[in-house]
Formats: sequence, structure tokens, C-alpha cells
Amino acid sequence: MAKDFQDIQQLSSEENDHPFQRGEGPGTHGLNPRREHPFWKGPPPAQLLPQRLCSTVRFSLLALGFNILLLVVICVVGSQSARLQAELRTLEEAFSNFSSSTLMEIYALGTHGGSVGDKITSLGAKLEKQKQDLKADHDSLLLHVKHFPMDLRFLTCQMELLHSNGSQRTCCPVNWVEHQASCYWFSHSGKAWAEAEKYCQLESAHLVVINSWEEQKFIAQHTNPFHTWIGLTDSDGSWKWVDGTDYSHNYKNWAVSQPDDWHGHELGESEDCAEIRPDGRWNDDFCLQVHRWACEKKRNITGEVA
Repeated sequence: MAKDFQDIQQLSSEENDHPFQRGEGPGTHGLNPRREHPFWKGPPPAQLLPQRLCSTVRFSLLALGFNILLLVVICVVGSQSARLQAELRTLEEAFSNFSSSTLMEIYALGTHGGSVGDKITSLGAKLEKQKQDLKADHDSLLLHVKHFPMDLRFLTCQMELLHSNGSQRTCCPVNWVEHQASCYWFSHSGKAWAEAEKYCQLESAHLVVINSWEEQKFIAQHTNPFHTWIGLTDSDGSWKWVDGTDYSHNYKNWAVSQPDDWHGHELGESEDCAEIRPDGRWNDDFCLQVHRWACEKKRNITGEVA
């Protein structure tokens, strides 16, 4: 009510300041302004007071609602802060436990590191030994596989020999090497040329006669790296093969400037016997020189070895 009264006083002062309210306006000269103002006519209209009361109540309710909303926000923030603090404490405890367990594991590894390194070294050595053993077994297996066809052929020959009661031999004897249609035997000691030829004759063979480049390669593979007598001689003044093969038109593989019939040996004799050198080339040498030798005999498929 005090506020309403102040408003009324303000309106009264404004009316006093207005020229028309002083009676200076047209048609108003001599009139009393108090008589024209609503306040002097009686109390204010009844509807103004409820409107002002309603506006005051609405403002109070709005302030109250804002305060309640602010209180709710504060409560929610406080609840979230408490929950975050609890989670932070949980994380701190988990990290502390993890750090402790990690440090214990590192200490254990450091304590047992030496023994672990020794075990790893031992395992590496064992693996290397097993690898070498496997390689040796593999090489041995390959060797057996390589010789399997020869062993099978040898067993077949022995079976045929048994079936014929020893009357026929279609394969090479034991310790002889088969190549094409011949059998070859290579010595592991040395003799003079004549003694070597005699040994071969006792085996129903002769010193090897080389008739082709293929046979040359085969002989060189089995005689390298030794000097080996072959069945070629010029003891009667001309070169001849021991089995009567024609020398003039047959295969030859002499080294450069050979045969030279050199006479510089101790006994002063000439070089009348042929050898095959480690490089596969032929050379004439002193017949009493001691060399390894190779025997050869033909293999007769339909009958006994010649």
C-alpha cells in the first residue's frame, strides 16, 4: 500500500507541473485540477491492486524456482564430484598395486636373469647339435638313396648268379664299377706298369683302354688326384693298346708336348708306358715308376664277363 501511495503522490506532482492542470489551457481557466484527478474523485479502481499482487507473486515464484533449480544443480555436481573422487581413489589404489607387483616381477627377473640366460645358451647349443645331427642323417640318407639303384642291380645280379649255379654272370664282380658295357676296378696302392698289367690279367682283365671322351671322363673321375697306369705302351717301338685296339685311329688325350720319350730317369731308360695324370691328360712315363692302376673287362650280358 505504501508503494501505491507513492505512485499517487508522483502523479499529483506531475499534474501540478502540467500547464493545463494549472488552468492555463484553453477552456480550463478557473477550473480546480483536484476535481479532475481520479484520486480526488474517490479511491482507485479495484482491479489495479490484484494485478500488482499477481505480478509480485509470479516474480517470487520465479525466484523460488530458480533457487530450487540451482540447488538441484549443486546437488548433482556434488554427487558427481563425490563419485569422481571415489573412482580416483580406486584408480590410485589399483595403480599402486600394479606398480608394486611390477617391481616385484622386475626384481624376480633380475634375480633369475643369470640362470635364464644360461638355460637359453644351453638350449641353443642343444638345438645346434640336433641340427648338425639331422644334417648328417640327411646326407647319409641321400648317399643311401644315391647308391640304392646300384645296390638293387647288384642284388639282382647275385640272384641271377645263384639261379644259374654260378655258370653265368651278367653283372660286374664285387668291388668293380660298371660303366656302359664294361667293368672297372681301381687300385688303392701302386705298382710298376708290367706288374699292374699282370694283376689285371689274373682278374681276367687288362689295364684300362680308353676309347671315347665319355670313357675318359669316367676314368678321370675315379683316378683323380692320382697318377694311374693305363693299357698303352710303346715298348716295341710303336704305341699299342694291350687289348689290340687300333691306336692310330682311336681316341687320344695326350698332354701338350707328350709323349716326349724323356731319357732323364735314374736308369737312363726311356718312357714307354702311358699314365693318366690328375688333370685327365695322358703322359708317357718310365715303366718302372710306381703308380696306381685301373683294370677293365667287358661285360657280356648274355654270358659270363669276358
